Amino acid sequence: MNRSLVLVATLSLALPFAGMAQSATQTASLSTPLTPREVHSLMRSAHDSAQYQQIAGYFHQQEAKFRAEAAAEKVERDRRAPDNAALYHYQKYPRPYDTAQYLYESYLSKADSAATQAQHFDQLAAAKSQNDQQLASTSQDKL
Repeated sequence: MNRSLVLVATLSLALPFAGMAQSATQTASLSTPLTPREVHSLMRSAHDSAQYQQIAGYFHQQEAKFRAEAAAEKVERDRRAPDNAALYHYQKYPRPYDTAQYLYESYLSKADSAATQAQHFDQLAAAKSQNDQQLASTSQDKL
């Protein structure tokens, strides 16, 4: 019960920031969130900047989700800090603190991976957009 209250409090604090980051990167054409299967097929067939931006938006959403989960797990990890080690002295490994630490590190790793993917597709979208502008200007010069 206490863990769920901490999770709700953390998410209520983290979601406004995640929404601001998401709104800056998500395009208006993306009305419903993409599923992992849709993103995978879009990654294989993407060829314009709007599609790359959709993929990047998905990874930005994933990053925000994993960072919120990591923040909640960090609160739990800190609650189970080694200061309470005497309580856990006779427990077998993994201790509750260890489990919370592993989950925290796992969520951070997933968030970092999603951020890397989002950055990659943001760069692809920017490069494709710049390339399209250069093609348009050179084709107008030839006319």
